[in-house]
Amino acid sequence: MKSLAFTAAASSMLFTGASLAADQKIGTVNVQKVISQLPQMATIQQDIAAEFKEPMDALKQLEGDIKYNLEKRKRDEAIMSKKEIDELDGKIDALTKEYQAKAQPLQQSLKRREQEEQQKILQLVRTAVDSVADEEGFDLILQQSAVAFAKPEFDISTKVVEQASKSN
Repeated sequence: MKSLAFTAAASSMLFTGASLAADQKIGTVNVQKVISQLPQMATIQQDIAAEFKEPMDALKQLEGDIKYNLEKRKRDEAIMSKKEIDELDGKIDALTKEYQAKAQPLQQSLKRREQEEQQKILQLVRTAVDSVADEEGFDLILQQSAVAFAKPEFDISTKVVEQASKSN
């Protein structure tokens, strides 16, 4: 008797939940797609590349110097004296240490700047999603990757890109 009452209660909850869900307008958005299509992303990438150009060029120069000296050692080892080999090894070691000392802080700074800009873009996308959802009368917007299936007409990604592109 108890299981019959429980089954009846559970069934009524399912039907009630389904009827409530039918009254809601639910949409989806593909945030990654939106971000990749924003013109602001290209600008941000160019700005960051320009900001870090000088230290990145210095690292590339160090890489080139290390590679050159390693090739020189390999190529000329047979005709070099022990002293010359030791000096070249010392130079390679010093260049490698300098590279490592510069690369790690630069990598951290670059990562920090990219995260700062990514947060700004995500806020821009959130604002655009809110705006589009409000304009279109959606009650709920879900991340597309979290949904097993949704009809294409419920995808607001293109409208979000348009809205976010208008913002600065």
